[in-house]
Amino acid sequence: MALLGFGDLKDTALHALWDQESMLKVQLAKGVSIEQLTGEIQTALVGVNSSLLSMPHYSGLFAVQDDVEVEYPIGVSNGFREATEYSVPDPQRGKTTGHSLPIKPWDRSLGWTRPYLRKARPNKLVADVKSAIADVSKLWQQQLLTQLFRKLGVTVGNTALASSPFADGGTANSAWIPMDSPGGETFAYTHEHYLGYSTTDITNSTFNLDAVNVAVEHLQEHGHTGPYDMVISRTDLGSWNAIDNWKPPNWQGITYHSSAVERATFGDVEEYFGAIETDLGIVRVWETPRLPTYNFAVYKVYGAGDPRSPLRVRIDPIVGFGFNLVDGNYQNAPLELLLIYSEFGVGVGEDRTAAVLVDLEASSWTVPTIS
Repeated sequence: MALLGFGDLKDTALHALWDQESMLKVQLAKGVSIEQLTGEIQTALVGVNSSLLSMPHYSGLFAVQDDVEVEYPIGVSNGFREATEYSVPDPQRGKTTGHSLPIKPWDRSLGWTRPYLRKARPNKLVADVKSAIADVSKLWQQQLLTQLFRKLGVTVGNTALASSPFADGGTANSAWIPMDSPGGETFAYTHEHYLGYSTTDITNSTFNLDAVNVAVEHLQEHGHTGPYDMVISRTDLGSWNAIDNWKPPNWQGITYHSSAVERATFGDVEEYFGAIETDLGIVRVWETPRLPTYNFAVYKVYGAGDPRSPLRVRIDPIVGFGFNLVDGNYQNAPLELLLIYSEFGVGVGEDRTAAVLVDLEASSWTVPTIS
């Protein structure tokens, strides 16, 4: 049979017995082996493990160790005397106390059927991997913030309350007494860094400069000098940026008139939402939706991994730092399973005066729920 005439668009129509849905599935499918997928996930985990040590704000909260114990000096009543010709002063020594760091195993699995891996679209597998990586960051942030705002001691092994919080009035360890301040202030074991509105100059449910001044004074008296960092709830950002001495950031690429509002300049302007000028130093402010309203913390950042950081992350020396795929065969044909595993715990570091926690909505400080 002869066909005369030009070929045009009507000739591109599918044949009646060609199933369009099946053809589309074939075109979109990209087979992948479990070995390929394992390699891609491990590469992604290497990247995220590196990011945990440099994550904005969170990296300045902790140092890492694989020992259980943290030991630190306490305040004692030593001192010099006036020397005399024929007598020798009694020897004096320092004294220490300490606490333990918790550790927990964490895992998360990814699983597929073999037919799924053979025919899955690439974006579906990418979504699986991205979901796992997002869960790593979420868990890391939650655990750091939970310990930062935790007041109760934590059981470690067979010892109750073995992991101590910041200065809590002597509840966790009455043997700990803060060292005398560089300026000469002395402290008792009842010293407290968890503050509610019953504290002088902190007003019920009120965002103001006085509350920040109180928190900063609690740090400065222990020798922590500015600038300080302050973490607030994202819900409260509009309330904080309306207080006295709030300095909005100086956004790069924008020219401000000389008559404009005073602004703060940061090296990493995108990471801070502003600064508060207090009586004893500048406080840089960042926010997180994980923290509930009316709560905030002020602390000193000494640098990522610095042992003076407020928190201490304990890791297992065999497992190592971060999250990795577990060695071994987790295949059960026709299913494929990959297990991401980590062992770590978070406690307070060697300086239990390194942070101040404030609850503006409670007379006595209460533990917030971290999301």
